[in-house]
Amino acid sequence: MSRELVHQVQTVLADAGFGPDSGLTTRSEGVAVIVSWHPDRLIRPTIAAHAADPDVHAAAEITGIRTALDTALTSVFLAAGLVPLTRPEGSIRVTTAPVRVATPPVHRALGR
Repeated sequence: MSRELVHQVQTVLADAGFGPDSGLTTRSEGVAVIVSWHPDRLIRPTIAAHAADPDVHAAAEITGIRTALDTALTSVFLAAGLVPLTRPEGSIRVTTAPVRVATPPVHRALGR
């Protein structure tokens, strides 16, 4: 199942414009796929530009960008019928929607 889900998640991402060069990675974790973003290409120039700043860490924080990306990815996955869950460390756990099985109504015997 997870191989198919990884492929589905990668296809959904590519269709939404998040191809291989987007910095997003996917990996299987049990019945889920973990989607992560590695902002190295964005952060390295920022750190280099602020290297003399004693608060360089604050200059390299990208909370707003990560929040915007999480919101966009959540919308993309929901639109595709998948179930995304943003995790505290910044990744998104994606699963398939639970399948609901219709149970037949219980028929009561007449006269009881």
